[in-house]
Amino acid sequence: MYDYDVVVIGAGSAGLVACKLAVGLGKRTALIEKRKLGGDCTWFGCIPSKTLIKSANVAHQMTRLQEFGLRPHSPVELDTTMVMAHVRSVVQADADGHPPEVFQAEGIDVLFGAPHFLDNHSIELGNRKVSARKFIVCTGSHPYIPEIKGMADIPYLTNETIFDIEALPKSMIVLGAGPIGVELSAALNRLGVNMTVIQRSADILEKDDRELVNRLVHILRAEGVKILTETEATEFAHNGDRIVASIKNKDSERQIEAESVLISVGRRPNMDGLSLEKAGVEFNSGGIKVDRHLRTTAKNIYACGDVVPPYLFTHVAEYEAIIATTNACFGMPVRRANYEHVLWTTYTDPELAHAGLTEEQARQRYGDSIRVYRWDHKDVDRAKTDLTENGLSKFICDRKGRLLGIHILGHGAGELMHEVQLAKSLGMLFNKIASVIHAYPSYSDAVRQPAKKCYIDILQDNFFLKLLRRISPRKK
Repeated sequence: MYDYDVVVIGAGSAGLVACKLAVGLGKRTALIEKRKLGGDCTWFGCIPSKTLIKSANVAHQMTRLQEFGLRPHSPVELDTTMVMAHVRSVVQADADGHPPEVFQAEGIDVLFGAPHFLDNHSIELGNRKVSARKFIVCTGSHPYIPEIKGMADIPYLTNETIFDIEALPKSMIVLGAGPIGVELSAALNRLGVNMTVIQRSADILEKDDRELVNRLVHILRAEGVKILTETEATEFAHNGDRIVASIKNKDSERQIEAESVLISVGRRPNMDGLSLEKAGVEFNSGGIKVDRHLRTTAKNIYACGDVVPPYLFTHVAEYEAIIATTNACFGMPVRRANYEHVLWTTYTDPELAHAGLTEEQARQRYGDSIRVYRWDHKDVDRAKTDLTENGLSKFICDRKGRLLGIHILGHGAGELMHEVQLAKSLGMLFNKIASVIHAYPSYSDAVRQPAKKCYIDILQDNFFLKLLRRISPRKK
């Protein structure tokens, strides 16, 4: 007899979904967390970063008053000393919405501590042994800290510590130009921090479409963010209360200074101390090995979320949690993970939304048979009224109009993409969107108009229309 039917390890996004689904399916369920309920998303990721971004965007709009026909009676001066306190208050309010008592009331036992496996059916938590028929591991990830000379001697920040600072620094060096580094750099720059981003490769946001990324780089640089690509930091040192970074590229070596440094060069799965090997769970530096049903090499143990590569997103963690928990509770492979329709958004301003293949990837796979439909947001009437014309929608289809990729740079891109994502996920042709009545004026024109172009192409390819054009008499 086991203590529980299902024990979920880790109370982040994946773990919270997993334990609620398990108890909803009638299973005796326990949730184990080493730190605080909510995980990375609540405390160090989505909630604090988007709160900071909102403050930054409000600050930016204050600088644009005259563009909207508004003239302040006196110069607008912003005091940013309370920004981080505001961020923390929003985070705490979110955390207060799911205290342990809520889960206990639903029938989920909440246990705190650092567990480690004794075998595939039992763990040790403190001086207590807990057994379960099934385990679901959702322990998340943590920032990767590269080995750079002098790194250990400076007070660097990560996404886990930056939201704890009381006051914004005057300047900051950011190592890494993935979503976290780019989002925070753009936001902090608007709040008056002198930002310098260092990226080893030639491109920022390497997984996104190059055409749109290049536009975004131009926008960020125009706002004052310094982006140094093909550059790496080789050493860090102190210079009084400032930090000196030695950097080099293919042409030169030099030093730059800032008040602080943010490390954002990637993440690593949280597996230390779990003793996964004692449970027969295979893993490597990238995470836990699972099959398409998210079952590990131990047949009664499943894993999901950031501890499973390759997609480290909250929405993917929740998607995986449903699959892993369903399979664990039914004791058979009921569902399998399908990553064909994974999407994400980088919350800069304008936002950058992505789903499916980039143009480069599509051309490599399908050659020049693809069709690319673009719509510049300067031609979207609602963008004209809002002065948010700096954007581009880009949809990649095959010859039949089947969606291969969705890429939108623009105001509200993270919301705008979902209409097309629904069509893509359900196998609908892109041109079908053109026949749907959309509200006017709205940003949806950035989707509907290129869908109309696709509709025209599909019509021109129609065999009967081609035949009709051939047999119809031409006017002389």
